[in-house]
Amino acid sequence: MHELTTRWIERLRAFRFLFIVLANLIPIGGVLLLGWNGAQILILYWLENVIIGVMTLPRVLAARGQFQQPGQTGPQSSLGVGCFFVVHYGIFCLGHGLFTFVIAMDFLRSSDPALSGPLFDAPFLWGLLGLAGLNLIALWRDWWRPRAWRTANPVSEMFRPYGRIFVLHVAVLGGAWAMQKYHAPEGAILILCLGKAVLELATGWLTGLNSAARLNTPSGPA
Repeated sequence: MHELTTRWIERLRAFRFLFIVLANLIPIGGVLLLGWNGAQILILYWLENVIIGVMTLPRVLAARGQFQQPGQTGPQSSLGVGCFFVVHYGIFCLGHGLFTFVIAMDFLRSSDPALSGPLFDAPFLWGLLGLAGLNLIALWRDWWRPRAWRTANPVSEMFRPYGRIFVLHVAVLGGAWAMQKYHAPEGAILILCLGKAVLELATGWLTGLNSAARLNTPSGPA
């Protein structure tokens, strides 16, 4: 059983890295091939925040791991944690979104109209759809397919996305600095996208190390 679990974690780690690479190829390809500007990249990253939150909520609600006091039922506690997550994450996304759109609009006002183009053109919407699709595949593969909800802790699931959100927040702050300093040339936007990808890969690697460490730590005396 231990060996089977170890193999499953290794496959999950490999898929996590593939997911990160594919998800980050969307903005990188948008900049290199489609000429996406800095405003589009920042808004895409904010919308990725929203997608992550939407994908996290069913994990919180479906988790049946016991964390509550005796006498409380899993579904009721999961519902309470889910409501708290919606409020907490919603406020965070709202504040992050206001900050992002202020920067994006400032960039559009100060940039060459011939280079800025519409924010939500068809390629951008297809890229957003692709990002949502990748997250749906990850949700099915990592959560529903292995029936991870049977032992998952609702509170742990609530906090799980904040590592990626931290990376996205750093990316937006870095993007704002690059836009103000370099007036958002393609090179600076590309560096922002590559930096985010590297941070996410590093975060995924550290998460995998923590999972392996927990697996190999003895639970107690025999």
